[in-house]
Amino acid sequence: MRKLVILAFLLLPLCSFADQLSGKWKEVKRWKLDKTAVSYTDTIHIEFLIGNEYIWQKQGGYIYRYTYKVNGKKLDIGMKIFDIVDRSSNKITLKDDMGIYEFAPDLTPTMKPTELPKEAAPQAVANTDPMLGKWSVFKATSEKTQATVDYDRRVKKVIITNAPGKIGQVYGSHDGDDAPSWYVESYSQTDQVLHCNGKDKRDFKVIKCENNELVISNEGITYFLRQFR
Repeated sequence: MRKLVILAFLLLPLCSFADQLSGKWKEVKRWKLDKTAVSYTDTIHIEFLIGNEYIWQKQGGYIYRYTYKVNGKKLDIGMKIFDIVDRSSNKITLKDDMGIYEFAPDLTPTMKPTELPKEAAPQAVANTDPMLGKWSVFKATSEKTQATVDYDRRVKKVIITNAPGKIGQVYGSHDGDDAPSWYVESYSQTDQVLHCNGKDKRDFKVIKCENNELVISNEGITYFLRQFR
């Protein structure tokens, strides 16, 4: 009996962390689904953080920070779901409907941060005119690590039209192109807030809108959006 208790204790860490990934990884090989090697320059870098957050970046592209979930042989990173083909301490191989990707530990030393000039405070956003157009989320950050992600509430797109009555729309991650979950009823200049209604009432604080970047926050999540033409 005592041996069984000891064995259970030793196996507990493996059970507890089986659904967690860690470390910095760099894509080293890529294939088509038929195993044909692919030449590429948009190397994928991914770092798994404490909790269930990760940072994703393609070489020269935008940095995304979201949460992930491992369910058996599936890795759900929100924007897509991978099959985990192979997973060890020195290799992770993932597969989606586009191809197969092999990752090795990224041993690039982390650069020490350099002191940068302080960024000027963003200009006040007096009305929704600077926000006119279609804005897509390219990055989102959270105040704290989230146990789960509610993709129905996670924003992917904001459209401001200044149409009478409904001056804009806010789309959740699962919303169709013509089916936003919320519409913008009004904008408060005093506290720079987009007041929304629809699925429920939501207020988005407008932190910044300049240089083709719209930054809004709600429920502990800050969204960074741009207009891609």
